[in-house]
Amino acid sequence: MVCIAAFFTGAAESHLSAQQASAQPVSASTSKIDSPLPVSFQTALPPGISFQPGSPVLRTAEHLGGSLVLAPSLDGASTVVEHIDSAGTASNLIIEALIFLPAPPAADPYSAGTQLDSLGLLFNQFSSLQGIQYWSASRKIMRTLYTDVHRLDNPKDKKKIEDPASASELHALLSRPAYIYQKDQTFDGITTEIRCSLSQTSFLMMNTNATPLRLIGIPVLPVDGLRTGFLVAPSSQGVLLYFVTSIKSPSIGRDRVFESASNKALALLHWFADAASARHLIEPVSLPWNFDDLPPEARLARP
Repeated sequence: MVCIAAFFTGAAESHLSAQQASAQPVSASTSKIDSPLPVSFQTALPPGISFQPGSPVLRTAEHLGGSLVLAPSLDGASTVVEHIDSAGTASNLIIEALIFLPAPPAADPYSAGTQLDSLGLLFNQFSSLQGIQYWSASRKIMRTLYTDVHRLDNPKDKKKIEDPASASELHALLSRPAYIYQKDQTFDGITTEIRCSLSQTSFLMMNTNATPLRLIGIPVLPVDGLRTGFLVAPSSQGVLLYFVTSIKSPSIGRDRVFESASNKALALLHWFADAASARHLIEPVSLPWNFDDLPPEARLARP
């Protein structure tokens, strides 16, 4: 899963013509928890957060700066928190999501190592993000989020290379940063630095924009103005995924950026859930495309 450079699109997209748009229906449903979470996940939930049976599988929070509110107490979470906090200011736009994705019936005995390798490999299929859709609240249509996404050999030469195709290839890449190029329909292309790591219980990915975000050549977001972190922890009963992004606050259009960024976060959750269920890592789940369609109990009030 990739850093969302396109999060910033909402402040500018209303002035541009639509491309590759479609009026796909927006689902307002959100899957529910059907059984208690594993004890290891229940005890790791942040204070005041509960995933009781019958409640939505997703919790979200939007706020300006301040402490992260949805980070679970799992192995590696402190690394993600430090990644976000170290570049943060009181005015940064923060979007968090915590989601539990139930596991399908298993034909083979559960293996945490095998599951982590599969999840880490899925997260590193950057090229599969090309062409994914998101709901544009301003246009009331589905639009293409990324028109181009691919891995680079290094940030200077920018030669296109393939994503890893096996767990062994993935492990060989973990000791050094990776770089990807991504292009949306609004801004110039951007290079993102990505650092991944595996522990015995979780997979981490931390992203930072390595080049400025530009609109027709004009910088609108500096290097390191956008940081994103992911933590995924598997169990025999399902996967707990934590996502957080921090965006240097724009001087104008802050509410529009929040709105656009939130719907793009949902688009990435759709991508992950669809890809993971296709690989039989999780059961299929239903999520809305529009952040405003999330049930109230899934959304923490913005501090």
